[in-house]
Amino acid sequence: MNMKQNNYCVIMAGGIGSRFWPQSRVKRPKQFVDFFGTGKSLLQQTYERFSRIIPRDNIIVSTHSDYSDLVREQLPEIPVTQILHEPAHKGTAPSMAFAAYHIRTLNPSANIVMAPADQIIFDEERFAEDIHNALAYVAQHDNLVTVGIRPTHPETRYGYIQISHEAEDGFSKIKTFTEKPEYEFARIFVESGEFFWNTGLFIWNVNTIIDTMTKLLPEVNTRLNNIFCKEPDRDKRRAALYECYESFPNISVDYAVIERASNVYMQIGSFGWADMGRWDDIYRYSSKDAENNVVQSGTVEFYNSRNNLVTTTEGKLVILQDLDGYLISDTKDVLVICKKDEDDDFKKFRTNVMLKHGEEYM
Repeated sequence: MNMKQNNYCVIMAGGIGSRFWPQSRVKRPKQFVDFFGTGKSLLQQTYERFSRIIPRDNIIVSTHSDYSDLVREQLPEIPVTQILHEPAHKGTAPSMAFAAYHIRTLNPSANIVMAPADQIIFDEERFAEDIHNALAYVAQHDNLVTVGIRPTHPETRYGYIQISHEAEDGFSKIKTFTEKPEYEFARIFVESGEFFWNTGLFIWNVNTIIDTMTKLLPEVNTRLNNIFCKEPDRDKRRAALYECYESFPNISVDYAVIERASNVYMQIGSFGWADMGRWDDIYRYSSKDAENNVVQSGTVEFYNSRNNLVTTTEGKLVILQDLDGYLISDTKDVLVICKKDEDDDFKKFRTNVMLKHGEEYM
C-alpha cells in the first residue's frame, strides 16, 4: 500500500460555538458559518485544506448527529460513510476514541491527524509540510504528537506547551501544559522561549492512541473495544455505540490523554495560525476600512465610528454614528450591540437570554 494511503484526517466539527452567538446557533454552529465573506464556512475551508494533504477517501468528519445533514449540505462530495455521528456532546476525548476505533477497522496501520474545524491557517504550504512530517514521524514512532506555535505575544486565551531539551528526530518531548494563563504568566512564558501555543492539532498512529487510551481512558476504551472488536456489522455497532455513548465522561482529549501520557512530543509549527474563539478574533483577522471598521455582511454607513465589527443580513442597510469598538450582530430574530472585546459581558448576555427565554433564541 502507498504510505500516503495510510494517512487519515478526522475533522472535529461537533461543537456548538456559543461564543459566536447570535450568528452561531444551536441549529447551525460556528463551523458551518462563513465569517469572512469568502463563500466558504470554517468547515469547508478546513476540508479543502486537508484534501490537499490527505486522500479524500480518508477524510472523516466527526460531528454531533444533529449536524450530519449540515455536513452533507456543505460537503456533498463526502459519502455518508465518512461522517461519524456523535449521539451526545461529550467532549473531544470520546469523539477522538470513537474515530480511532472506526479508522482501525478500515486500516490497522493508519496514521491520523485530528483537526478542529474552526482554525485559520495563514501559510497553507508550510502547514502541509509540517503535517506530512508529523505523519511520517508517528508512522515510525510509538509517540503522540501535538503541534505548537511559537508565541508572538502574551496571549491569555490559548493553552501553552513547555518543551524539554529531550528531542527525537526534531520532535521535542513535552514537559508541561498550562491552560489559559494570567497575563503575567503568559508574558513570562513568551520571554522564556520554552513555551508554545497549543494548537489542538494532534497526530498519531491508530495503534499508539488506542494503546494509550487503554491505560488512561479505560471507561471509554473498554466499551469501544467490545463494540468494534466483537461486532462486525456496522449498523449493529452504531446501535451499540448510541446506547453507551451517553454514559461516557464529558472530557477533552487534552485533559484525558495528552496532559497525562508519557509519550507526547511536540512539533514546532512553521505556519501562521489562529484559533477562532470569540468575536474579537474575527475582527482581528478581517480586512478593515480606513477607520478600522469591519463589515462581514450587509451594507453599512459609518459616521464618526471606528474599530467596529458589523454583521447583518444581506439586503439590509445599517447606519452607525459615534460608535467605537462595538460588535453589531444582527440576525432575523436577534440583534446584539455590545463592546466587541468584553468577552465576560458577552457570555453573561447569552446566559441571561437562555435563562429568560430558554432555547427560543439560541
